Amino acid sequence: MVLEMKRALEDLKKGADGAYRKIYDATYEEVYCKSFLITQEEKQALSLVEDFYAGVLKEIGEALKAEDQNLWFWQQYYKKIRREYQKLLSIQHKEAPGKAQNLAQILAALPLLHRVMLVMAYEDDFSAEQISAVLGLASEKIEGELEKLEKILPTLTQGQPQENAVWLAGWKTILAGADRQILGTVAADWVDVAYEKASAAAGVKEQPKKEDNFEYFVADVDLTEEKPKKKKAEPVIEEEDDEDEEEYSDEDNEDEEYDDDDEEYDDEDDEDDEDRYDWDLEDDGRKMIIIGAVVAVILCVVIGLGAMWFMGRNKSDSATSSQTEEQQEGEDAAADLVIKGDGDTADDAEPAEETDAEETEETEEAAPEEEEAEPEEPQTVTMKVNASSLNVRSEANTTSSVVTSLANGDTVEVLGDASQEWVQIRCTSKNNEEGYVKSEYLVAAE
Repeated sequence: MVLEMKRALEDLKKGADGAYRKIYDATYEEVYCKSFLITQEEKQALSLVEDFYAGVLKEIGEALKAEDQNLWFWQQYYKKIRREYQKLLSIQHKEAPGKAQNLAQILAALPLLHRVMLVMAYEDDFSAEQISAVLGLASEKIEGELEKLEKILPTLTQGQPQENAVWLAGWKTILAGADRQILGTVAADWVDVAYEKASAAAGVKEQPKKEDNFEYFVADVDLTEEKPKKKKAEPVIEEEDDEDEEEYSDEDNEDEEYDDDDEEYDDEDDEDDEDRYDWDLEDDGRKMIIIGAVVAVILCVVIGLGAMWFMGRNKSDSATSSQTEEQQEGEDAAADLVIKGDGDTADDAEPAEETDAEETEETEEAAPEEEEAEPEEPQTVTMKVNASSLNVRSEANTTSSVVTSLANGDTVEVLGDASQEWVQIRCTSKNNEEGYVKSEYLVAAE
């Protein structure tokens, strides 16, 4: 509402048509809801709305001079309530607490002055000093009365329907829920009528809306479809940054300062350019942050790979050095065997050669035995099918293809451990086809 009324007042300042109606459209719903909460009668609320706008539309020009236009508007409204207080008080009637059937009727159990203070404090956020300035009461008295209203709130909300329970947390939520209920039940035909009466009483004259007298018709003409013409591709001209190519030719101001490092221009006469440069600098900063993050990630990856390579190289060097030491120890041991004896004679060397020949023959004889060793076949257990029909799968799952099917009582050979959930079998009755089945469908053969 605040933004809409501000725009409407700007249109009024410019002398635009329809500005008064825009002010009315931006505020009439809240004015009606507050009037209904205070008066508790629809007719009285509508009469109060018409009288208020008849006066405020005359003085709306003063809102242009106010610092807070929204505060000025509602101060005028509550001043109207104060002027009409005795008239409104004479036609008021209170209801007993606990008989309210909706949120708006909760206020009916309160005196008129308390209703006004509640609406000012909890709907428009007026302070005790601001309420005191409008109603002419002491701020301490207003604070004390608001505290009493907080204490008696549980008593006033007794007997409310279950759907209203979410709004009963405090006076602020109760008033917000009451506004929703009021706008949902009131008829909408009074809006234009109330404005016409108020604007006529205020002497506001605005140009009426032009009626649309255009006659729509369909011409009885045979239309032939035309083939769409191919549009020539137009070259896209990329706009270069104004920051890089914009030239400053201000001959009258020779003392203009230019910073080559930051590229900041101080031009107090052109605020739009300053805003644009600020946005460009922010974009450049974001780009630099992204680029820096990417470079940091790349450096971390390179450092990690380098560390892994360096550690692997150290391991290989240590392994090579250990192998070299083992080879050196083997050579020293061989040398000890050769040198053993009184001197280097042929008789001393012959036993070593014979020993080497015997070891070579034993190694050659052992090699064929290792090559001839064949893998042992898995142990097989004969079992039979305990199901009306059993599918044999190519793999140990239910989604693989079916190799073959077995009937109840067919005998199979289980290859491997038969206690697993899925077991590999050989179908002796199906050309020894192999596959997988669940072990729960197999029983031991008698």
